[in-house]
Amino acid sequence: MSGPALRVYDSHRSIHEAAFGQVKEMTAIIKQLYNENRWEEAKQAEEILIEHWYDHIIAHADSEETGLYQDIKQRQPEMVETIAKLTRDHDLLRKVLEEAKHLLEDNSEQEERIQLYDSLLVINWQHSRDEEKYLLL
Repeated sequence: MSGPALRVYDSHRSIHEAAFGQVKEMTAIIKQLYNENRWEEAKQAEEILIEHWYDHIIAHADSEETGLYQDIKQRQPEMVETIAKLTRDHDLLRKVLEEAKHLLEDNSEQEERIQLYDSLLVINWQHSRDEEKYLLL
């Protein structure tokens, strides 16, 4: 059974908005640090950003998959395909995040990592809107 906040539209949307706002702001700070040639600080900020994605966004996705999505599939079997698509979004977030983490560990070019962080933002934003539209209204 999932927590009550995941089942209430306004609460769930607030969770999405807060987490998205945090990672969006952190990504902007990283870009600014690189623009100012503050390489070490930028890399440290990237480590914090990646950890934040795992601790907040991916942890939230895990909770949805083991709680909310299972509850909905039991109550509304017709939602199985929609839930599969939403779960695929979570998988994409995990894969892109793993790639960014790997590239940071390999000390690759920051432009490639920045593109991945921007991709994470786009995937997460669209996923949240779809989830709110199909599961919470």
